Amino acid sequence: MAPNALTPRDSFTEMTELVLPQHANALGTAFGGTVMSWIDICAAVVAQRHCGRIAVTAAIDDLQFLAPIRVGDVVRLTGRANAAFRTSLEIEVLVEIERTPSRVRELCADAKLTFVNVDESGKPLPMPDLRLETDDDRARAEAAAARRAIRLAQKKANG
Repeated sequence: MAPNALTPRDSFTEMTELVLPQHANALGTAFGGTVMSWIDICAAVVAQRHCGRIAVTAAIDDLQFLAPIRVGDVVRLTGRANAAFRTSLEIEVLVEIERTPSRVRELCADAKLTFVNVDESGKPLPMPDLRLETDDDRARAEAAAARRAIRLAQKKANG
């Protein structure tokens, strides 16, 4: 591992969005696609901070919507790197809402995304190492490796 390898804390990203009527469906809840876009942007910032360059979305492996997000809610997205592989990085993004005016927070979505480090022509480049400092970091990396193995096996089975 490179001595200057980054930790998950080094690329941690937090974003805040306010849900407006144009983000919502007829029920007054945020479109899933809008939330997915915010998740992808948050993860892209994590990846760019880790790689020091542009990285691209390769997969959204797991996205769970856990609670509705309503017009007027403040949405907090946090992203962190879970594991680095040869050319890819798994990133987890948590989405919390803060209800106004109560300020009660609730987890409303959780996603795992894979980003690939690429050059200007889109060719994959080696992913910088991720230095795991804590037991939680190591557990997240193990779980990410298991998810990656499943994803690669499914890709192989599907041709």
